[in-house]
Amino acid sequence: MINHEKIFRYGIDKISLYNFSLHTEKNFKKLIEDKENVMKEKTIITDELFSIVNSYTLYQGEEGIEESYFNRITFNPNKILTEDNICNSTSEDLEKAIEKLTDILKEKDIYIDFSSAKVADIEINLNVSIDFNEYSEVFMLLFKQNEYSKSISALTNSNIVKELRIDESFFTRLSKSVRFKAYSKDREKELNFKISRLEYFFETSAYKYMVEKFGIDNSLESLIKNNQILEEIFKYRIKQDFIKKAFAYIEKNIKPILEREYLAFKKSSALARRTGRKTERNVYKYLEQFWIFDYSFLIEIIEKYDSKHKGREINRVRDKYIRHDNLKKFNHLLELIFPH
Repeated sequence: MINHEKIFRYGIDKISLYNFSLHTEKNFKKLIEDKENVMKEKTIITDELFSIVNSYTLYQGEEGIEESYFNRITFNPNKILTEDNICNSTSEDLEKAIEKLTDILKEKDIYIDFSSAKVADIEINLNVSIDFNEYSEVFMLLFKQNEYSKSISALTNSNIVKELRIDESFFTRLSKSVRFKAYSKDREKELNFKISRLEYFFETSAYKYMVEKFGIDNSLESLIKNNQILEEIFKYRIKQDFIKKAFAYIEKNIKPILEREYLAFKKSSALARRTGRKTERNVYKYLEQFWIFDYSFLIEIIEKYDSKHKGREINRVRDKYIRHDNLKKFNHLLELIFPH
């Protein structure tokens, strides 16, 4: 049974560890790669709850024949503990999952000592209780701050053109070793309540850089002992990567474009009246081809340039565009990310 208290919090989804010792007497299938001066033997062990890569390399070094070992294990802590991947795991949950995983591995005659293990890569998540599709423009604003962003949509059974497609996820690569995505978890898992997931993926070098920024190393032991580090990393990165840039984009792009096009429309309409040409009367319909984002931006323009008809025009905007309340939604999302 899903524990709702454990859903909407910061935590780990999937994690990979390396720098641990592994011993087994079982003969797992090996992949052997033999090239000039290098012989590599790789064992891949897959299970519903984990995957292990064990690599042994023999090569010609400067001082003769040398050898190296590399082990890597990937798993979802919460899936080990509760058999679902909806809830995120805290550092305390991770410690419990490691203990249970160790026992599971022993039953399969695989013995791992995690005492010196380090984090290879990690997914740090935050689940929020919002309808992903209703917040689509808010996520679009965030992901528009990176030129490599993409989205995935789903087609619906609606007969209304604007409702034929709904967004299911946005994702972007922020660097070679950091990715970020936001997606509808309830659609993915067909749940009867709304969950949107925000997810950072840090590869080895990026995670090491981030934890060192907060004064700890990338060992498994440090992650377990510092139960606030996941939340601190997530908040720091999302603020720098998206939130500051999103507010700047509103002020430098969305608002100025709406204001510029509003004035251009009014100027064109006035010129048409003076020359006896037919005029377009609905400036707001014209502005729909640009990004309105929030109806309050239109009200700001009216208050600045149309004081004579202010009351009437503000009422028109509220009647027509009140559902464009993305600034309110954006602020609500920020409250979920940065709770007081």
